[in-house]
Amino acid sequence: MPDDPKTTLDIFAAAVLDLLGDKELAYADPSERAIVARLGNILQGRYPGWSMDLEWSRRENVIKRLRYDLSDEELIGKDAIVPDLIVHRVGKRENLLVVEVKKVTNTDYEGDIWKLKGLTEQAGPYGYLVGLHLVVDVKAGAAPQCDVYVDAELSEDLTAWMRGRLTVAA
Repeated sequence: MPDDPKTTLDIFAAAVLDLLGDKELAYADPSERAIVARLGNILQGRYPGWSMDLEWSRRENVIKRLRYDLSDEELIGKDAIVPDLIVHRVGKRENLLVVEVKKVTNTDYEGDIWKLKGLTEQAGPYGYLVGLHLVVDVKAGAAPQCDVYVDAELSEDLTAWMRGRLTVAA
């Protein structure tokens, strides 16, 4: 059972490498949602004892929301948040991994990064161990960018490690 960010990310990186080697995906170049669904299929069973879900928008009967404030000047995040992929234990505040995926052609990162910072904040309502912003180019079989967030901050060390782990596919 993964209990540290690097172990959690290593399992995820192996799945991403499998995804990037998928010739059908490269040929079809599907939407982000389809890419995330394929990644979810690849991840099934790789985190024993944990649930892996796509676009999970609730905690029990309450819609997930963030009141995370990036600027300290205004309250943002009044809308429901829907992470692309999460690894968690349903019904408990045991949240392992949250991932936002973008195709290389979509550079609208601001909302994803805001979400990852808020969801990984340990003092916040969700406290995910680690968050990952992943940019994929399925046609090229590469992940040209990824950033790792731990406790609402970009982790430069884990980001560099994860980028190195994913360059194997290049």
